[in-house]
Amino acid sequence: MTVFTPPRSPLVGDALELARRWCAGHTIDGAPALRHAVEVAITLDRYVPGTPAEIIAAALLHDAPELAVDVDLDQVLTDRFGPSTTRVVRALEREHAALGQTPAPPVDAGDVVTLAASTADKIVSLGSVLRRASFAGDRAAYWRARRPFLDLVSYFRAFHTAAHQALPDEMAAALDRLVTDAEQIRATLA
Repeated sequence: MTVFTPPRSPLVGDALELARRWCAGHTIDGAPALRHAVEVAITLDRYVPGTPAEIIAAALLHDAPELAVDVDLDQVLTDRFGPSTTRVVRALEREHAALGQTPAPPVDAGDVVTLAASTADKIVSLGSVLRRASFAGDRAAYWRARRPFLDLVSYFRAFHTAAHQALPDEMAAALDRLVTDAEQIRATLA
């Protein structure tokens, strides 16, 4: 059972429909953007059971700033899902913008909801990239083509270091394992 299993919150159902529309034709981490959005929401709910529907909506719509360019995003999110959804989506947008631009992520350890949503996004993204590597015929070529990803590993470690104490233990451990795997790969290619 997931947060999408009926009966699901009408708010989550509405966010899923909006995510379908905005994600159509887009990819993230080499997969359909909707799949990424759904996996982030499921991951958030797995590690933080009982996450409020408006935060699940934020997880589903966290890439909306890049995908929904023809709408007043703040207005749509606030009207349909509430100010918490808008706040979390915009916080994740700021963190995405900082990705690779700053050595340390903009982490507010007091904003546990946003930290958990951001961590779920990282768990899904890191897991996806690492999983695809295991299926690559030429792993060295796979990683050479993903040098920008490997360049972000230090950022992911800094995020984990700053956020881990505010996260549920299992979620922090899952992120730690993925970052450690990426660090080991980066070390072998150095």
